[in-house]
Amino acid sequence: MRSNRVIFFLSILGIAIAIYVLQGFLRQTPIVCVNTGCETVRKSAASYLFGIPVPAFGLVGYTLLAILSFLRTTSKQSEKKLLPWILGIATGGVAFVAWFTYTEIFVIKAICTWCAISAVNMVIIFMISYKSYKNP
Repeated sequence: MRSNRVIFFLSILGIAIAIYVLQGFLRQTPIVCVNTGCETVRKSAASYLFGIPVPAFGLVGYTLLAILSFLRTTSKQSEKKLLPWILGIATGGVAFVAWFTYTEIFVIKAICTWCAISAVNMVIIFMISYKSYKNP
């Protein structure tokens, strides 16, 4: 159950990052960044999927992970039923951040620090959920 708490904490961290970056997209204002990549990425048309800012997808994914990891603590039955869903969302999240990291490097030609932190965060959530799934 400790791993579930870590997933919950990392999901909350991901929500905070997604909200911070998304507000920059929605307001069309700069965000604090350690390099110029965040602004380059934010201003790029490639940072919008179907007209939706990429951080919005992260916000939805992290919110679902936080809700499911919280619900896993409510009973033994939900603990077992919800882990495959958490793993599935984390797998989709890793695929999404892999695609977007590729897009940043090869299409936009800039790296957003916040996006990179979020990508690492999602990979860690995936690894923890995968390990929990394989070794219940």
